[in-house]
Amino acid sequence: MSVRSPVQHSHSFDSRSSISFLLSPSTPRPRPASRLASLPAPVLSRIAAAVVLSSPRKHPSALVPLLRTCRAVHNALAFDANPALYNLLFRATFDYAALTRRYAWMIEHLADVAGRGRNIFDLFSQPRSWAIDYRTRWELARRMRLTIALDRLPADGLAGDLWNAWFLLTENDGNNIRFLEDECRFARWIVIYYRDSMLKDSLVPGYPRETGEKALAMWCALLSGTDVQAEETPAEVDEKIFILRPYVFACAKYDITYAPWHHRRLPLCRPGCTEHEPDLTLRSKALPYNRFGNLWLRAPPHFILGAYLGFLRLLERQPSRVGLKAGSSRFTDTQGPGLFGHGDVMASIHHDREWQRNSVCQDPHTSPGLPPMTFRGEIEGFWRGKFLFYDFDSYRRILAGNMRGVYTGTFAEQVAEMEFRETVIRVRTTEVGGHGPLLCAGFSDDEDDDEQARIEAGYGHEVVSGDEPDDEGWTKEILITGRCRTSWGWARVRGRVRSWDGLVIIALAYSKHAMGRWLWRGYLHAGGYMIGRWRDTFTAEALRGYEGAFGMLRAGDSFYPSHFPKRMDESAGVDPKSEAGYFAFPARATPAATSTSTSTSALDSSASASSSRVAQAPADPNAPMSSDVTDAGSQSPPRTQTEDLARPAPASNTAEPAPNHPPAREHLARVVDRERVLGKRKNEAEHERV
Repeated sequence: MSVRSPVQHSHSFDSRSSISFLLSPSTPRPRPASRLASLPAPVLSRIAAAVVLSSPRKHPSALVPLLRTCRAVHNALAFDANPALYNLLFRATFDYAALTRRYAWMIEHLADVAGRGRNIFDLFSQPRSWAIDYRTRWELARRMRLTIALDRLPADGLAGDLWNAWFLLTENDGNNIRFLEDECRFARWIVIYYRDSMLKDSLVPGYPRETGEKALAMWCALLSGTDVQAEETPAEVDEKIFILRPYVFACAKYDITYAPWHHRRLPLCRPGCTEHEPDLTLRSKALPYNRFGNLWLRAPPHFILGAYLGFLRLLERQPSRVGLKAGSSRFTDTQGPGLFGHGDVMASIHHDREWQRNSVCQDPHTSPGLPPMTFRGEIEGFWRGKFLFYDFDSYRRILAGNMRGVYTGTFAEQVAEMEFRETVIRVRTTEVGGHGPLLCAGFSDDEDDDEQARIEAGYGHEVVSGDEPDDEGWTKEILITGRCRTSWGWARVRGRVRSWDGLVIIALAYSKHAMGRWLWRGYLHAGGYMIGRWRDTFTAEALRGYEGAFGMLRAGDSFYPSHFPKRMDESAGVDPKSEAGYFAFPARATPAATSTSTSTSALDSSASASSSRVAQAPADPNAPMSSDVTDAGSQSPPRTQTEDLARPAPASNTAEPAPNHPPAREHLARVVDRERVLGKRKNEAEHERV
């Protein structure tokens, strides 16, 4: 078999860093027979393996002197003739426990899926498959070293290199990360990728592309802790911010889900479905890659979610250069490292769920999806996090096409604390996702004080432990209840997990008014992260709403700081910092001249009472809430009406307007009057139509 390097260059390395001799099909010049040739093949293979594994780098070039002893030894140890030797070297050089564990999962969950069979799974038991992967990884190291030596990316093969790096990281149990650091020099390679690929693409007019290759690069940098590279000078930091900003703040341009969030039941087409035509707006996210000598398909991890996490980490390292608005809220106990400051490399078992999701959530039409209990027990507990947002007017101008605001506008950061409880119910497959509005996470729009108790009692369904087998036509679903605390006050939490891909949908209710409700949607990721977007609930599902990024971290998981509280009752709460320029829960900016007191003269007594609850949790987490839209904070509610989002924003060449917003009471009165007028017009139009 003839093997050629994917990239041809005039430069080359010495034989100590190349395996071209091992991969060459040429026959060496005749030499006198060595005594080694008389040894049995298994013994000779053991000797060869010992030679490689006892060398300082465990590099296969250590075999070159042995291969040159004579033709018989060369033929006995050549790659094509002895795949068992290179299978042995793979298992001694790289981590493979994750491969064995995930192979068993595939046997259990995918063996009966249409289009798959035992032949694919049998490939893992063939020594040649492992030998091919051994060769591929050393070729990866050679290509990355060559890229560093030439200080430029190759013309092709990048996607394959990034797939291999991603597998090395998600299968790492100690050996793989050393290979990436010492042999591939990945930390230096990823800087060149940032410069020659991501930065170059960001300089093209228009919004930059979202690609699977970028997704792999972003997540490889995050998982390896190399996202901190290229930040030695202010110019380098500014370049990284410039790259990430459009992905973080241009929410209407980029998706974050494996299937649209408003689909309750997936896949859309069961095997053999002939009821409807495919939805052409839903495309498969799967990308091809070569591994084990075969072509495979897999959905890469979501790039936008990786950009969110990378930006939140960058925000903690470089708060003065990112464009953060002064006066954002913070946790009262802020001593020590920040929430997103950890970047340690994780063991492979923490990546299993993401690997499973990438395997079975490629196409919303036909992919089988995850088992319904994949994330059971992964949501319950105490969470801390942050969310980012522009003020509403700036966001509306971005929707109208103002790209300058995306790159140069200042934004606000707010902190949040949430406490979740899980309830597993047994439900018919036709009733998954609930019957209520999706903007209420599938629950009733009329929430009352007993709503959480009804959810924890099953919401009309049988509560089960989750271990019971499912009958035909039945499945299980995870429901979520709890409470949330932000600088806007306390909110009730209702939610559920879309089992197909593990999308967590959480409805927060600060009041019974639609403007006091928000919808959070995100995915759980390795290390205890939940990354996603918040959204207003006043805008219809099909329209582009007021949105922003959020990131949460669960207490007790890998990266949760040890000095942070582990339960809501132990937390000192959120410091709202009522001062000029401060933004509460995603809302319009307050007037510049305000007092540093936690209450303002513009709000009524109920709002002031609610604001005082920020510093201390109520004894009853389900305490009744005021129906006033300004019930939970010291800021005016955001103007998130559908007509505001749809109406073109006024032309402006500035990134942000001068803050000149009315007090909360006057603004709310205008909103109510406008809704009353719109309702009257709607009734008149309906009467004329009849």
